[in-house]
Amino acid sequence: MRENGFRAIGGLAQKLTSGIAREGGKAGRGASLMRLKADWPAVVGPELARTTRPDAILAGRGARAGKALRLKVSGAAALEVQHRSGQIVERVNAYFGHRVIDDVRLVQGVISAPPRAPKVPRPDPAVEQAMAQRAASVKDPDLRAALARLGARIATDRRGFLLGTLGAVATLGLGDRAQAQRQFLEPLPGDHVLGKPDAPNVLIDYASFTCPHCATFNAAVMPALKRDWIDTGKLKLVHRHFPSDAIATRASLLAECAGPEKFFAAVDTIFRTQVQWMTAPDPAAELMTVLAGLGVGEAEAQACLANDRLLDKVIADVQSGQALGVNSTPTLFINEQPYGNPGGIDAIVAILRQVGR
Repeated sequence: MRENGFRAIGGLAQKLTSGIAREGGKAGRGASLMRLKADWPAVVGPELARTTRPDAILAGRGARAGKALRLKVSGAAALEVQHRSGQIVERVNAYFGHRVIDDVRLVQGVISAPPRAPKVPRPDPAVEQAMAQRAASVKDPDLRAALARLGARIATDRRGFLLGTLGAVATLGLGDRAQAQRQFLEPLPGDHVLGKPDAPNVLIDYASFTCPHCATFNAAVMPALKRDWIDTGKLKLVHRHFPSDAIATRASLLAECAGPEKFFAAVDTIFRTQVQWMTAPDPAAELMTVLAGLGVGEAEAQACLANDRLLDKVIADVQSGQALGVNSTPTLFINEQPYGNPGGIDAIVAILRQVGR
């Protein structure tokens, strides 16, 4: 099972609060650079922030060239920064939640003191603690601390209502917490539901598009489940996004791009072609290729990747999953009870017969 990394959520949260254009064009790169400059110490840590400053995001040259971050660095620190360039690339991409840069190019220059940051209200200690727990699975200690701080700050911000709700759930008493969590165990407004609205049984599936076990569920379980339970009116299935990495986040947004009528067709297509696009030289471009048959063209896909409304939906799914304790995919809830990944169709049918309505 794929453990969900907090990195994807950190990038999603940043996108939610900043409105950064995703990629392509000088306007998108300029907005990304402004945001990166503002949060540079939180992205790379105080040590690197003292000797480096983001200077520009450079477009790639040639058909296969990636973008590069031009980084101003003090002369004495240039060699050390060069050795850590791979780490910088990783942290920048984790911050945005998708691949923004592929390389770092150093230019020597005088590093002036950073502008004084505006005062931000200190988050409630309970919210800070909740966000630190969410980031606990990230191995890089500096990135873990940075994402915890960013999450807590966003929870305090007026646009951080989704993360704030999660923090509030985490700090409730046991009885109140159970009541708050119960709302996520039924179809929510905006959920993608397969089956008749009045079907008595509810299966909620938290899935990541880069998770091989989720692809197995789609191939080996869904056909029989749909034939014998969903199409017969006995079960409705709710698909919720729980991306485990940046490319899974992109796939979730592209599935949303297909629209409500074609959403489950997009889910099936993405999972059936998982090996094809995940092993391609450019998985992101290959994803667009496999979805072209559903009417998701390149221009439409790029617009969807920059659509805050679609991103809010993915974030809402992730936050509901975290509130319910989801930490791997697939995780199934059947009639309000958690079953993790119970296995094949026989195991799921046995559960339905035991707890079915």
